Amino acid sequence: MTTVPISQRAALIVCGGQSRRMGQAKPHLPFGDDTMLGRIVWTVSNTVAEVVLLTAKVQDLPEIDCLHSVMRDRVEQQGPAASIYDGMKSVFGWAEAVVVLGCDVPLVTEETIEFLFAELQNHDAVIPRHEGFPQPLAAVYSMNAMDKFARVLDSGNQRLLSCIEPLNTRWVDAEELSTIDPLRGILHNVNTPDAYREALSKAGLKHPLDD
Repeated sequence: MTTVPISQRAALIVCGGQSRRMGQAKPHLPFGDDTMLGRIVWTVSNTVAEVVLLTAKVQDLPEIDCLHSVMRDRVEQQGPAASIYDGMKSVFGWAEAVVVLGCDVPLVTEETIEFLFAELQNHDAVIPRHEGFPQPLAAVYSMNAMDKFARVLDSGNQRLLSCIEPLNTRWVDAEELSTIDPLRGILHNVNTPDAYREALSKAGLKHPLDD
């Protein structure tokens, strides 16, 4: 099975959420010797040629050692779909596909990302489903998806789920991901303090408050 060459891959990491359920900015959360965002960037940087952080128009980010670029929202609270579209435009011309991740999946693995790219083939997207729900912020998209995103956004619909509806999608169920990563880390969203503690435990790390 062929896959997209690393030289033609980019990563778009969506950082602009408001972290209401967490109660504090998720990108800054400590994760071992790194931050949660730093760990994700480090993991994904081994699988792509460029990492782009999609941020709110005004947003403070932690220091990150790995090479990356930052793209800020054009307007306040424009939503993840518009941010992803802008991110895809920024790598258009050299990238063949992008992996899109939220900033709250610190357990994502290189193996899972490689699997998603390999499954893209002639599809517009490879998107996992968890408990029946699509996970568009844990997915790989062909650059062919751009025009379909644009048509939905231009209609005034900013919902990410609406943007993925027209795509020719290869759906991946959680059980299939388990064969690649038994922890299914790409599906472990850290949205709450309990989910944060659980992710640290699965990674074999201490919670900062337990030191």
